[in-house]
Amino acid sequence: MSVSLRLSRGGSKKRPYYRIVAADIRSPRDGRYLERLGTFNPMKQKNDPERISLNIERIKYWLSVGAKPTDRVTKFLANEGLAKKPSIPKQTKQDKPKKKTLEKLKAKEEKLKSKQEVKNAVEETSVAKDDAAAQPADPQPSAPEEKKPEAAAQPADPQPSATEEIKTENAGEKPNETK
Repeated sequence: MSVSLRLSRGGSKKRPYYRIVAADIRSPRDGRYLERLGTFNPMKQKNDPERISLNIERIKYWLSVGAKPTDRVTKFLANEGLAKKPSIPKQTKQDKPKKKTLEKLKAKEEKLKSKQEVKNAVEETSVAKDDAAAQPADPQPSAPEEKKPEAAAQPADPQPSATEEIKTENAGEKPNETK
């Protein structure tokens, strides 16, 4: 005979009250049980000591005999230190955003980044203009600059440009001359 430690519902409609019992796994939920091991009243506050009451000595006995607690009873026992806390399995991919949603989020982030870059560029240019306006055009107006005589002696265009060279070459040739 397999025994489980489980909840058996009592109480009236919409006012649940549970007994923690050791019962044969073949018996109905609210039916025959072997022994009553405690109570659980979900209507009480979570920090209320009367919410859960357990007969720890008898629960230890049933666990040693091989009784298997249900998930809810295992949580109660884990709070008392009699069993390991059940592990919560990782959720499937259903809780993660879909492919299209990820693409939309990525596009939105890129748009925000580009707006931020434009804003930063505008701020930099305005700061540069402010700096230029704050600095005087001539830092030392009282001391006149000396002109270099070498710059005045040099011709403005020492080498002829490419268009002037072509004109001089074409001037030497006769138009309409075939070879």
